[in-house]
Amino acid sequence: MVARAVVSFLILAFVWTVGIPERVEVDPDADPDRYADAMGVPEVFDPPSQTHAYGIDPSPHRALIERIENVLYRRGRTDYGDAEAVESAAARLAESLLRSEGLRGRQAGLVLTSFAGRVGARADSGYTLPSIVGMRSEWETVRGIVFRDAAWMRSAGADLDRVQEPPPEPPDPRTDAVIAEAEEALRRLMVRGLREAERLGEPIYDPDLPSRSDRGQIQAWARFAERFRRQLDDAMAPVESLAPPPNPSREPLRAEAIRSLREAQEMLRRVPNGAGMWPTPFRPAWEARFQAGSAALARARDQMSRATRTRDESRDHASWNH
Repeated sequence: MVARAVVSFLILAFVWTVGIPERVEVDPDADPDRYADAMGVPEVFDPPSQTHAYGIDPSPHRALIERIENVLYRRGRTDYGDAEAVESAAARLAESLLRSEGLRGRQAGLVLTSFAGRVGARADSGYTLPSIVGMRSEWETVRGIVFRDAAWMRSAGADLDRVQEPPPEPPDPRTDAVIAEAEEALRRLMVRGLREAERLGEPIYDPDLPSRSDRGQIQAWARFAERFRRQLDDAMAPVESLAPPPNPSREPLRAEAIRSLREAQEMLRRVPNGAGMWPTPFRPAWEARFQAGSAALARARDQMSRATRTRDESRDHASWNH
């Protein structure tokens, strides 16, 4: 992306600008910094933590700084394009410092390029919105390291975090009830299914030479498979019909709980794999699938417990503020 291109440009420009050191008459012991600058010896890049470490005048770079801050301090919700816009402007700002600020610009440009790369990684992170509040906090640290203060630089008001990333709307209470009922229904089916598999048992015939008397067990497993899978699908039907389903970026725990329920459903559907054929399922196979289904249901229950706890804490916080 833009940040990677700028890193390459910084390296090439550094090699070009350092060049061959000139002969100088500077005492390295009396003034080591001046001697290093005169000899073209770069400082080891280690992004400093102190404020105004480079102390660059921001005025010549105001347009690019304001392009970043127009996104980070906008009084509106985070948008999917925000991280990419900040990355692009930060990379161009790094290039501007490189061209105009000498050795300090090369060092400060690397700080900005690193910032742009981290922002770009957030832009590429997938379906969730990157946190503009987190980006703004990091930008303020980087800005303080690279530039001197200026009156026109932006600052966040007390309520900006809430404006940009408001707490999620309370979920539809029906959603929690539907998920909980599906989890309980799948758990009951799992217990009954395990009991039925134990009753049907492993193949009692010679797998290489089935006889007519074996047909009864084969047919019983086939009937169980059809009935069990239909019941599993019926248990999940209310979850699949949720409209709209939980938004992964706003309600991640509920979305994860639904994924766990689907995983449990799929593992339990595999319990009678091979039923109706010869030989019928073996105990190690069905026990492993029951165990995997049970683990997925436990995850779903834990995810919903955490989601409910988070909802209750948000409600208490809102009541306290009012």
